[in-house]
Amino acid sequence: MQGRRTGGGRPPATTTDASATTSATTDASATGDATAIVTTSATAGATARRGAARGLAVAAAVVAVATTADVLAGGPLRHLDTWLFADGLPPRTGPWHWFWRTLVNAGQYWLVGTLTALAVLAAARRARDVWTAVRGGLWLLSTEIIVRGAQIAFGRTPPRTGHDLLFQDGYLSYPSGHAANAAACWLVITALTGAARRWRIAAHALAATVAVAVVALGYHWATDALAGWALGTLLGTAGRALIPARTPPAPTAPAR
Repeated sequence: MQGRRTGGGRPPATTTDASATTSATTDASATGDATAIVTTSATAGATARRGAARGLAVAAAVVAVATTADVLAGGPLRHLDTWLFADGLPPRTGPWHWFWRTLVNAGQYWLVGTLTALAVLAAARRARDVWTAVRGGLWLLSTEIIVRGAQIAFGRTPPRTGHDLLFQDGYLSYPSGHAANAAACWLVITALTGAARRWRIAAHALAATVAVAVVALGYHWATDALAGWALGTLLGTAGRALIPARTPPAPTAPAR
């Protein structure tokens, strides 16, 4: 007669299954927490960048208004312009001349305008949105019209004339087109390409260097360069708002 089984077989799995479920729940919770932290960090970074851009735009607006008021009133900045060129124009030979002459090309509209157009087309292609290209083209056209319109309106004579006069036909010294182009276009290029922070800083430094170069070469008065940088920064900020930028993908949490 077969005896009744009192042992052997599969042991009760209630405790083991509960432990596995708890472990899986803990892992899922940890993964969710890590994802939330990454998302929060990315959001905070984007907010900080927007805040910095707004702060820069406000500073540029203040500089543009203050510089223009000083130039119109014949204030201390305009007197500084005259003092800087009291001994005449800088020499157009030597290593420093060619150093500045090379850097100033970063504000040439045909160069930075072309690079900006390529960045716009690349952004439009990634987004598969023709309106991105249209907005970018309109921004480029508007930028040139605004800068050139301001130059025509003020009609300021450049240092090479030996006179600092306003509202003279045929002169386009104020504001500096090179400084404006560099500040506007490099700001938009870094936004459209999703450049890292160090490249955004480098772009700002390059724009500032162009503003210095036009004065060091004797092309513009210092206030021309300052106003050009300020106007370009405002236009670049508008471009960043008008043309959507590619946001770098947020890092993913490591698998546990």
